[in-house]
Amino acid sequence: MFLPRSVKVKRSADEDKSCTAKKNKLSSGESLLEETTEFQDTKSVRTETSASRCNLNEVVQECTEPVAGDLGVANTTLGKDNQNTDEDGSSEEPIKSFSKSQRWAEPGEPVCVVCGRYGEYICDKTDEDVCSLECKAKHLLQDQEKEKKLKSDQLTKANSQAETHLLNTPYFYQDHSFILGLRDEQIENLKLQLGIAVQGQQVPRPIVEFEHCGFPETLNRNLKNSGYEVPTPIQMQMIPVGLLGRDIVASADTGSGKTVAFLLPVVMKVLKETETPSALILAPTRELAIQIERQAKELMAGLPNMRTVLLVGGLPLPPQLHRLKQSVKVIIATPGRLLEILKQSSVQLHGIKIVVVDEDKKLFKPPVLVFVDCKLGADLLSDAVHKITGLQCTAMHSEKPQVERTDILQGLLQEKYEVIVSTGVLGRGLDLVSVKLVVNFDMPSSMDEYVHQVGRAGRLGHSGTAITFINNNSKKLFWDVVKRVKPTGTILPPQLLNSPYLHDQKRREQQRLKQLQNSLVTGDNIMDIIRKHDKNNSQR
Repeated sequence: MFLPRSVKVKRSADEDKSCTAKKNKLSSGESLLEETTEFQDTKSVRTETSASRCNLNEVVQECTEPVAGDLGVANTTLGKDNQNTDEDGSSEEPIKSFSKSQRWAEPGEPVCVVCGRYGEYICDKTDEDVCSLECKAKHLLQDQEKEKKLKSDQLTKANSQAETHLLNTPYFYQDHSFILGLRDEQIENLKLQLGIAVQGQQVPRPIVEFEHCGFPETLNRNLKNSGYEVPTPIQMQMIPVGLLGRDIVASADTGSGKTVAFLLPVVMKVLKETETPSALILAPTRELAIQIERQAKELMAGLPNMRTVLLVGGLPLPPQLHRLKQSVKVIIATPGRLLEILKQSSVQLHGIKIVVVDEDKKLFKPPVLVFVDCKLGADLLSDAVHKITGLQCTAMHSEKPQVERTDILQGLLQEKYEVIVSTGVLGRGLDLVSVKLVVNFDMPSSMDEYVHQVGRAGRLGHSGTAITFINNNSKKLFWDVVKRVKPTGTILPPQLLNSPYLHDQKRREQQRLKQLQNSLVTGDNIMDIIRKHDKNNSQR
């Protein structure tokens, strides 16, 4: 355990102070061999703790065998009279287990590499002086950590050099050898099974793994850390097309991975661009833009000079303008806020190399009917919409004179107004055929009102859209709204679906239905009801 030559050395202070004596002892070959013979018989050895200790131990190792035991070493005691062995076989001092039981080193004595006490023993793994079993264990752990760190640093350096070389090399997408090895009928069968439909000329083959794209190792690692092990169908076909710089119009279900499908080509396109900003991603809503930026940051982590900026309404403008000045590569914005910033000449888009328009569907189809719950809210919101957007907007409520209300209705039918903000007075009894979009800015207080208000869009067989803003002020209607909207195929926000109020309402309704089913008389439970009735009568 302690000596690299399979022996343990117990040094004495007197020997360590006399280097000349040690050299003289080693000069006599005969005495050395005699000592070695004695060690072989007694299964113990005596060595010197001088510069010549290595030579002596080499001879001892050839002539002796270590004693079997926990340490696999032979114990020996050395002193001034080290030329005489103890013929009585007296017990030797045991190896010290803890450093606190070892004395401090005298001048000229070996020093423990861990604690600085007297280095009485030699570690058999590293040839370093240690004072006890405790310090040997600590020393070996430290040595292992150093070795691991060295290997890790070497691996990191190698990966960094390879990554730097890859990042400095122009990127050109080419079909992977595995993809090229597939036959045309195999590719068509794959598309058919995955539901991939493609239109266009010379469309590249879909990938099967992200590694087929030749991304930098950092980007591959970010994909795995984000949970993307294998590409989804939209990613399999869209990524290679985007990497080639082709124009794409892609359509897939929500949750199919469209965001990553367009983010990866964006990252690879702007990775080596020096002009900023280099990419623009437009989203229709603030929530979607925030989600896109979060995923973009996950993919760009560790890549050099990859910064994003979020330009959306509902958040303070000055921090967004400050962020724009930080050499950002990718702009993620909603159209309204981006137009506002462009009017101020706070950003230049002449360096944009790639543009993504997420969700190509237009919701704003004037005239738009917006419902609020009070007259003051109608006036304030109408003024704000006109001031910010410049749209022709007016308010409608019961305090308006009848003449003015009639004029507003005629203007609505003649499409004079683009936006009308109203209380519930327009929620019933009117066929507003021209209205294609209804916005419930304030959630109605009952489901009956809700049904009538959303019914203002798409009258007389026409299609329409209704958007409703809902918060905890309407928590008593959560479950009713979900039951009403979910069958239409509308994607509901997770905040609503995960609300504890909704789950509580759902649970209570299920309990009521169960109780109601138990109270109904059917062929299965009629005999139980009769027996229960007879039992109650007999108890009376």
